[in-house]
Amino acid sequence: MKNDAIENGDFIIRIRPTVNDEEWTGEIDISIISQGDNPLNDEGYGQLMHFCKMMCATVPLMESDENLRNIVHNYVMEVVDNDFYNDVEEDDSGVIITKEDGNVVHLSFGSSTKGNA
Repeated sequence: MKNDAIENGDFIIRIRPTVNDEEWTGEIDISIISQGDNPLNDEGYGQLMHFCKMMCATVPLMESDENLRNIVHNYVMEVVDNDFYNDVEEDDSGVIITKEDGNVVHLSFGSSTKGNA
């Protein structure tokens, strides 16, 4: 079993729904969380933080751009959900999809060099 404990180098995107009388209002708060003692150098930290901000920025962009929203929706329906219950798989673009521990979904966006450029 993979260790899913939060580590010092992790960047966490937290989605917190706004709830009123046990009903989701449709609003969310998106936060990027990292540890104060993150071991990355300033350049690596800045690059990963920028990447996380780009990921978070897709939410308001999908809200305003129906075409982008449909692209993301179709990708999730056709790629992520189809592989959701399978073991580790890698698609042609290097996305590795697994399902572990009931409600934790791991997506890994590898590169053609697998980090050995």
